[in-house]
Amino acid sequence: MEKKISVVLTIRNVEKYIEQCLESILDQTIKDFEIVILDDMSDDSTQKKVEKFDDCRIRYFRNQKRLGLTKNRNRSLKYAIGEYVFFTDGDCIVSRNWIAEGLRYLKEPNCVGVEGKIYYVSKDYKPTFSDHVCKNEDGGMFMTGNMAYKKRTIEDVGGFDERYSYHEDRDLALRIKNRGDKIYFNPNMIVCVQKEILTPKEFIRRKIIKNRVYLFKRFGEKKRIIWRIVDPINLAKIIFPPLVYISLMSNRFKNSCDYRLIPFIYIRSLLERLQLWNTSARERVFLI
Repeated sequence: MEKKISVVLTIRNVEKYIEQCLESILDQTIKDFEIVILDDMSDDSTQKKVEKFDDCRIRYFRNQKRLGLTKNRNRSLKYAIGEYVFFTDGDCIVSRNWIAEGLRYLKEPNCVGVEGKIYYVSKDYKPTFSDHVCKNEDGGMFMTGNMAYKKRTIEDVGGFDERYSYHEDRDLALRIKNRGDKIYFNPNMIVCVQKEILTPKEFIRRKIIKNRVYLFKRFGEKKRIIWRIVDPINLAKIIFPPLVYISLMSNRFKNSCDYRLIPFIYIRSLLERLQLWNTSARERVFLI
C-alpha cells in the first residue's frame, strides 16, 4: 500500500484520551494513510492502550530519553513517510472527513498548508476556570492540534524551532508564510479537544508566555502585547494583588476544581512574568 499521507501524534501521558483519538483517526473516510506515534516516555498506561489497536497503519515509537514537545515533533517527522503530514494531538478527536477536507486544499498547487477549526469539547460547550481550554475557531492560530502541510515545505524551512516550549507551531507557520507560501483555513476540517481539568500543579507550571518573546523578536508579533507590555492585566495583578479577583468576574466558577485554583492565580502570574523577563534579557528584547 502506497502511503502518501502521514498522521503524526507526539504524545506523553495521554492514557485518558488516546483511545478515542485513535478511533477517530482510524475511522476516516479516506483509508490509505499511516499514523506515526512518537511517545516521549509516558509513565502511565498510554503505550498499553496504543498497543491494543491491531491496525497495520499504526507505527508506534518510544523515546529512550525525554525530548520535550518541540524536539519530539521534529523527530516524529523523520519517521513520517507521507508526502502530506497531518498533525493532531493525543487528546483530540478528529472529524470523520478530517483528512479528506485537508487534502482537498493541499492538492491545490499554491497551497502548502491548511489549518482547521479546533473546538474545546464541542462547539457549544462553555468552559469554566479549571478547564484547560485549547481552541481555534476562526483560523490564524496555526495550532498543531489541527494542521496539515506538504512535508517538503516543513523540511525546506528547517522544521520546528527547538527553542520554543510552546507556540513552536505558530513560529513554523509564520516562517512559511514569510516566504510567500499560502496556508489556508478550512472551517470544515474539525477537531475537538477532549475535556481536561487543570490541577494546581499543572496550572502553575504552564510555560507559555515566555515564547511570546521569540515571536516578537523574529516577527514583531504583538498578539497579547500593548506597547511593550505582555498581558497587561496579569502584570497589574502582580503590582496590585487584589486585582487577582478580577478572575472571579471574567471567568466562570462553577465547581470545586475551579475554586481550588484561586490561591494559585497570583503565584502563576508572578512565575510567568519572571520567565518572561528572564527570556527577554537573554534574547535582548525589551518586553515588560
